[in-house]
Amino acid sequence: MRLNPYLAKSTVVAALGGRLFGFDTVVIFGTTSGLTSAYSLSPLLKGLTVSAALWGTVAGSLLAGIPATVTAVATAYA
Repeated sequence: MRLNPYLAKSTVVAALGGRLFGFDTVVIFGTTSGLTSAYSLSPLLKGLTVSAALWGTVAGSLLAGIPATVTAVATAYA
């Protein structure tokens, strides 16, 4: 059985995306204690802050596909 190059590239990109999302999660988790003490956040506001940051990483991941597609199309037909 031969390895499909498209499937291999897709697997690598998905793995890197998961790793970056995990890195973002760790960074956000590392700042929660500092944010809580600096801004006297209640548990509700702390949760909203963390969820807003995580939703930001999701939106950034989704929106990154647009310039990636444009760049790929531009280089494919150049």
